[in-house]
Amino acid sequence: MERGQSTLSIVSLSAICRALDIPMERLFTSSAPLDEGVARVTEGAAQLRIQIGDSSVSYRYLTPQLPRAPIEELLIAEFPPEERQGATAHDGEELGFVLQGSLRLWVGDEEYRLTAGDSYRIGSRERHEYQAGGLGARILMAVTQRFVEPASQLRRRAVAAAKKSAPPAKAKGRGTRRHGSN
Repeated sequence: MERGQSTLSIVSLSAICRALDIPMERLFTSSAPLDEGVARVTEGAAQLRIQIGDSSVSYRYLTPQLPRAPIEELLIAEFPPEERQGATAHDGEELGFVLQGSLRLWVGDEEYRLTAGDSYRIGSRERHEYQAGGLGARILMAVTQRFVEPASQLRRRAVAAAKKSAPPAKAKGRGTRRHGSN
């Protein structure tokens, strides 16, 4: 391998990474905050492509850095032609890959034009908005904060809010006793 006379198989690479106790993706990407000079948009032609050994399968990294928080949801956003989603900001990070069509992305005052094969990564607390092109757009999105909370979390939040807004219960009898008092 070192002399270029053979190639490394995915199985061998995986075994080396296990022995070194490092995840395989660490060889190709890193995790860091967005503000460390990482481009928000990666054009399809600029995405890192790897092919391991003589396999006919190739892999493309959509972003040079992964978010620090785990991905919570993976979904496809389907924008009708010319549809504009107004500016929003929320917790977490968002990674997107344009599957079909074209998309204009605004992050703060910056505008990006993406086409099929391009990808982006943004801090969702930054105000951002989208507009699909004339044929619409389909975007594969991975987010680190859920768009929709599970029903059990919504119920817990509603119960907690009700407890906070309810008037305090009146004590029965002669009043409240403190521990250790007569």
